[in-house]
Amino acid sequence: MSDIQAIVLDLDGTLLGNDKSISPRNYQTVKRCYDSGIHIIVATARPPRAANRFVKNFPFVDYLVYYNGALITCKSKQTQRHISIPMEISQQINNFIELHAPQSIISYEVNDSWYTCTPIPDSQLGHFGIRPNDHKPPVVDKDFISSLSPTKILVHGYSRWRDVIEQFGDHVNVIATDRGVLVQIMQKSASKEEAVQWVLNDIGVKSEHVMVFGDDFNDLGLFHKCGYPIAMENAIIELKNCAKHITESNDNDGVAVALEKFVV
Repeated sequence: MSDIQAIVLDLDGTLLGNDKSISPRNYQTVKRCYDSGIHIIVATARPPRAANRFVKNFPFVDYLVYYNGALITCKSKQTQRHISIPMEISQQINNFIELHAPQSIISYEVNDSWYTCTPIPDSQLGHFGIRPNDHKPPVVDKDFISSLSPTKILVHGYSRWRDVIEQFGDHVNVIATDRGVLVQIMQKSASKEEAVQWVLNDIGVKSEHVMVFGDDFNDLGLFHKCGYPIAMENAIIELKNCAKHITESNDNDGVAVALEKFVV
């Protein structure tokens, strides 16, 4: 696959092992791809503060897609593209979920800040990507929440998330990840595939020359858009069904295994 001009890497469940580390083999192989002239793009559901501690090990990554596409940054140009949910739509979604699932935990990402109305139990911290020593989001009152135009709304413990799509699908994208445990809500035009397309337009690369790695529902759009979708062994079946290749799991250097096989 000598026509690969860009590689898009998801973090959790893909580049990161289950211990949330990047293996030396993954790092070295990705670096070899970059050294050969291939653009490396990171596209994650994480916010900057939670992604950058990993990405700092990849100083050669110029474009970073956060929040499933709601925020794009370019280090070399010192620019960003930010898409948020309108305040009135956020208020309506909050009221809807509180009415139908009052036991749910709802939190709000605003650019790189995080707020919640309800304290997140220690037992649920992992679903929000919070490590034991990380800061938890501050608990704020509903008046403050109502004033926000959030980058992303996170809902834990809401099994009827499809109702949100039915009610607000014209305004937001709704994705259930982590085996349906965590619901992520972004503005309608915010998605990994739209964000990556924006980056590709900026660097002058066509999507058919892009290899993408992923494991979960928020990668599906990218798999349909890019020419060389690679699913992790631990990926959901929907990704495996539309992948050109299924590599090893995230705990077995799956990214490096595929890159060594097809690219370097």
